[in-house]
Amino acid sequence: MKLPRWIRELDWRAVVGALLLGGILHIAATLAVTALGSGNAFQRMRQTLPVNRMVILPPVAPGKEPLPFMVPDALYAMCRYDVSEDPVAVSAALAAAGWTLSLHTPHGDNFYVMPAQQLRRPEVSFVVVPGVDRLSDYAPAPRRTSAPGSQIASPSLEGLVVVRAPLRGLAWRAEAEALLRRASCAPVKR
Repeated sequence: MKLPRWIRELDWRAVVGALLLGGILHIAATLAVTALGSGNAFQRMRQTLPVNRMVILPPVAPGKEPLPFMVPDALYAMCRYDVSEDPVAVSAALAAAGWTLSLHTPHGDNFYVMPAQQLRRPEVSFVVVPGVDRLSDYAPAPRRTSAPGSQIASPSLEGLVVVRAPLRGLAWRAEAEALLRRASCAPVKR
């Protein structure tokens, strides 16, 4: 088999270098899309959710999902928190298996998840405070006896609290909605 002359004259190192450079550019472009994209989930929820208040989202329907990958067999409550002024107290009931409470940064990083467990009390409460570098601002303040004892350091000043309640069936929907209505997210004044 005789190859054309221009192919025989190519330096193999140049071909390997061009392939490696193409691979590096492809990976860099793929990773940059998430940072440079026009919109993300937090920006979308920032427009619809009030600050430091838990909101029960309407049931998910095809074409009417507030965020991608939300399943229609679950109900959701969300809170857009902001700890730049005050810490935020969060409480929720994680009634049965499948219920979860999770905290997310504006970039989509999930930094805390608490699933419902059989041997744990269903009522969960904690305070979201700024990350470790800003935590010293909150240490000297006297603790309130009524405030929840657990503190979770947020890596960012803003984020989302998501409570997910799976629906076991239509008969249990009212019960799940009632438990979601008990969830709260409010600033703790120092």
